[in-house]
Amino acid sequence: MRTTIIAVLSIAALTASTARAQQLEVVAEGLNRPCDMTVDPDGRLLVVEQDGLVRVIEPDGTLRESPFIEVDRSNFTDHTSNWERGLLGIALAPDYADSREFYLYYSDKQGDTVTSRFIASSDTSAEWSTEEVLLEIEQPFGNHNGGCIRFGPDGMLYIGPGDGGKANDTLNAGQRLDTHLGKLLRIDVTGAPDKGKPYAIPEGNPFVEEKDALPEIWSFGLRNPWKFEFDSMGRLWIADVGQNRYEYVHVQPAGSEGGENYGWKIMEGTGEFKPGRNKKDDPERLDRTEHIERGLQPPVFEYRHHPMASITGGYFYEGNRYPWLRGRYICADFMSGRVWSFRPRVRTHEGTEYTYADDVVEHTEAVKATFGGNGPSLAISSFGISNDGQTIYVLDHKAGRVLRFAE
Repeated sequence: MRTTIIAVLSIAALTASTARAQQLEVVAEGLNRPCDMTVDPDGRLLVVEQDGLVRVIEPDGTLRESPFIEVDRSNFTDHTSNWERGLLGIALAPDYADSREFYLYYSDKQGDTVTSRFIASSDTSAEWSTEEVLLEIEQPFGNHNGGCIRFGPDGMLYIGPGDGGKANDTLNAGQRLDTHLGKLLRIDVTGAPDKGKPYAIPEGNPFVEEKDALPEIWSFGLRNPWKFEFDSMGRLWIADVGQNRYEYVHVQPAGSEGGENYGWKIMEGTGEFKPGRNKKDDPERLDRTEHIERGLQPPVFEYRHHPMASITGGYFYEGNRYPWLRGRYICADFMSGRVWSFRPRVRTHEGTEYTYADDVVEHTEAVKATFGGNGPSLAISSFGISNDGQTIYVLDHKAGRVLRFAE
């Protein structure tokens, strides 16, 4: 099937900082529940379909009929058992152009999550038979199973498996160091494997010498990180899905030695976590300096549920194609169709730097206007970025489309 740019969708400017009209273009359609993407060295988009395929979109907008890869259906649980399961994440090895190695994150037949390595046989195809399972994590429930995997500038693979699901983090996974759940993990997939593991534990991981702590843990206190990305400065932006009241974004500073506690389930955003389903109940909120005094990393940005919400993390934009977005982080809400960008600022408290959001701009009304006044028509499940850092892509989970911001 050939799909070229089939529509241009106007988005009116909202503020003086977005003085001229913005536009979204449809790059390709005909996808099934797209939920993650990456770009290969030649500019092809590799788009993850939650139901078990990775699809190839050529630079000219052609959606290839044959998938890049298809899961082994005999060891796979798709979204029909729980809408947060399935094929969820992809990452290309830093040396992909030479090694052809790539990594997938998916739900196996028990509903547990698996991170595996594969080798592509050509630019547009790979066989599941090349799978090498690296890490299997038991998932006690069908939600909060994470799914984001990314390589950092240090060449390590970072994995976000979520806190294991249900509600209220009943296992207290976020604050325990004897489980992979509720963490950001960091493994070395190129070093000599450690005994009993198909990967190496990086020497710099913060808990390798701590008794009863799992050595893969890089940071903790996360609920369900739905997309995290590194910027060119080495900062790590983590969007974490909240429970009843807040959705939020954290920033790990460049040069971090790991070990950050992002607060879940002590905190939900800047509010002290309170179990229960009363979304209107506003918990006591802490100043960011109070987080630091408690040994917690405060969120950079948060928003309140209205009434349902699920954050989708995006990118800190460093390109020149969109002057209105340069130097800003963009994110969205999957459930409501809301879209924001903000400019990060840094302050210091008692020798500890923390980041906060400044000049927050909500782009929701423009998005609603584009889609007939109905924000949830655009179910943003992921953002993507071109290899040169200039073009921002948007995955529309509901309509099965890849869009991009136009100049």
